[in-house]
Amino acid sequence: MDIVIIPAYEPDGELITLTDRLSDEGFKVLVVDDGSGEKYSEIFSAAEKYATILKHEKNKGKGAALKTAMRHIRDCIPECEHFITCDADGQHKVQDVIRVRERLLKGDKFVLTVRERKTKIPFRSMFGNNLSRIVYALLTNKYLSDNQSGLRGFAREHIEWLCEVERDNYDYEMNVLYYASKKGVRISTIPIDAIYIGNNESSHFNPVKDTVRIYKSLFKLASASFISFAVIEVLILISTIFWGYRHLMFSLPSAAAIGYLITIILNRFVFFRHTKCYDYLTILIYTVIEYLFYYLLCTIFMLSAPVIPLWIAFNIVYIFCIPLRYYLHKFIFIASKPHD
Repeated sequence: MDIVIIPAYEPDGELITLTDRLSDEGFKVLVVDDGSGEKYSEIFSAAEKYATILKHEKNKGKGAALKTAMRHIRDCIPECEHFITCDADGQHKVQDVIRVRERLLKGDKFVLTVRERKTKIPFRSMFGNNLSRIVYALLTNKYLSDNQSGLRGFAREHIEWLCEVERDNYDYEMNVLYYASKKGVRISTIPIDAIYIGNNESSHFNPVKDTVRIYKSLFKLASASFISFAVIEVLILISTIFWGYRHLMFSLPSAAAIGYLITIILNRFVFFRHTKCYDYLTILIYTVIEYLFYYLLCTIFMLSAPVIPLWIAFNIVYIFCIPLRYYLHKFIFIASKPHD
């Protein structure tokens, strides 16, 4: 059995049409009324002909609605093999939902849809998509050309950790991707048409409040990386004060090794203590490559401009490499991207 989850807050009649068409395509549909209130009871009553309606008495957020449906599947629908999340406002075509199901039936475990830019995109959506793409790539060492699409498909085996992901609002969906990167979950992507009805005015997404919430939550999950880098900065500063460039071959790799160990320990015992992570080898590989490059560039500083202190040279190199890291991840993604 394949299930479509639709979180709905103050929906319009599009929800009825969507549930009708999905039901006709053989999907079992779960709609979560996320505290919409009596004003919208007629819409949910009409949708109940085609879907099972789960209800929150108060608005809890999109993430909470998704987790409510997932827990219902986990506890009450053991025959479900795959489930797909879909927005209630007509942003996703039924044929694209079907394409996600086809990929799941072929054996993919996590399918993320990528919206193609064939029409004019509202500024707030374009800005948010571009910023989140850059931040996600730099924090996870993985590039996703679109990490905010709500149309996603999952195999049932992922349901336990999906229910454990932190946060209950729009930040939940970004956190899912960060958890997936830490757990080594392979994410398959398929292109879909980007649909923005009425300049996306029906969306309940607040471009300021919700964007701040998303990045605050994401940076919290990445706290181990920030703490380890702060330690690396201190170690390199101490090395600069006492030895300058004299022991560069030892000081820089040692700082990187200590930073790597701190990242692993904090993720294992603090930030991800409730879920198992499998990205330790990936982090190690990227750390070795990254700091080898930093070492080579700092060596150039030592030979060409020795008056510049090591700590300052290191930070110049680090800032210079930020866009290089992003485009490297993007190139790797494009080079390895499977054809739909």
